[in-house]
Amino acid sequence: MTIPIRIRLTAVYCAVFWLSTALLEAVAYVSLTSAIDAVVDRELRERADGLEEFLNEHVSRVSASKLQTELTSHVALGPQFLEIDYVAGPRIFQSKSLAAVQTLRHAGSSPLIWTAQSAGRPLRILALRRKINGRSYDLYLGADLTIPFEILLRFRLLIFLSAPIVLGCASLAGYWVGKRALEPVSRLTFAAKSISAANLSSRLSEPNSGDELQDLARTLNGMLGRIEDAFREATQFTANASHELRTPLALIRTTAEVALLRVSGNADSYREALYRVLREAEKNTVLLDDMLRLSRADSIARVLALQPVALGPHIEQVCERIAPLAREKNLLLKCDLAPSSFCVPADAGYLRRLWLILLDNAIKYTPAGGTIDVSIRPGAPGFVICEIEDSGIGISDSDLPHIFERFFRADKARSREEGGAGLGLSIARWIVEAHHASIEVESTAGRGSRFRVILPAVARLRPAGALTPSTRLISQ
Repeated sequence: MTIPIRIRLTAVYCAVFWLSTALLEAVAYVSLTSAIDAVVDRELRERADGLEEFLNEHVSRVSASKLQTELTSHVALGPQFLEIDYVAGPRIFQSKSLAAVQTLRHAGSSPLIWTAQSAGRPLRILALRRKINGRSYDLYLGADLTIPFEILLRFRLLIFLSAPIVLGCASLAGYWVGKRALEPVSRLTFAAKSISAANLSSRLSEPNSGDELQDLARTLNGMLGRIEDAFREATQFTANASHELRTPLALIRTTAEVALLRVSGNADSYREALYRVLREAEKNTVLLDDMLRLSRADSIARVLALQPVALGPHIEQVCERIAPLAREKNLLLKCDLAPSSFCVPADAGYLRRLWLILLDNAIKYTPAGGTIDVSIRPGAPGFVICEIEDSGIGISDSDLPHIFERFFRADKARSREEGGAGLGLSIARWIVEAHHASIEVESTAGRGSRFRVILPAVARLRPAGALTPSTRLISQ
């Protein structure tokens, strides 16, 4: 069974309050008892000093009967709680109260003090030995503790009777405090429950309290904002994917229906129809592969296997692989790897995909006779910069902030035939972020583009033997 937080807070508050109260009452009781004992003991010592002065004046000049009479009439000495014993002789004086005490302890060199019972009455007794006029006497002085004990009894009774009241008040106060403390949380919970996919733009009201509740509301609003962005991106992604798939599927269906409706079709017409279907199927396959990569990127379904990769030879292989496309379009592809290369932690397969995307875009949007430059140079300490620059049609200022968005294609620069579905740069950005790197772009419409990838480097390698020229023409 789950116990509500309010009840748990009340229980903890009551427990802490009750323990604190019990500790305080125990300390108060012990302090009161010690104070009473201290006052009574001080009074007994003062009486003992007065008795010693009295004996010094009278013990040697009056008879024993006369001494007893004077002691009985001397109220300040407390004769009702007094006993005087001559160590080497008979007892000089004994009150009835001390006579009722079963055993009186003999004082030695140090005074003794204790609590005893006399006919059901509590007494505080001080015993000490004094030498008066050359003789040793044992002096016993007592004090009645009936009133102090009555005070302590009533104090204990007050503690026991007040305990249920204190506990009840603490429970009510704890419940009220817990309710007041959790009321903003209840409001936040109610408001959060009211937010669904239909009203993701709604936000929680942030209390202007400057405490943890305000931080919680701000954090939840931030989380709702990220959820809304992710939901909007997923919705937009689905809509764009449906739009991208609808056109080729409609074309495939139309081509197949036209081919089936031909009454006197020949092999060439059917072959042409199959070719169109195959071409659209290949485009859809590429689109679905790109969508699958992005889906894996969103769900972090794949962890990159980072291994040291020699960046220079790696990019050179990619350039040689894509060189036939550049030659086909009569483009000059130059690869400037400098006389030394860098080693970066990367997943070679995904890094190769990144360069292929950037180089493929450069080739697509560079007119015949243009140039594409690939270069590597050192950046900030611990980083290496790879740039791919083309002399193509460039990107307009209005389109530049959106080129990494999914399914985005500039109106003039990215038709469906030339630019695909608009997922390439989105995949490139994910690959860069997965490698803890960054990508930048500079472009001017009609003057070309420069894509800059900044990668963390682990080492700088210098090949053995003679150095090759710093710049190679991959295609011409």
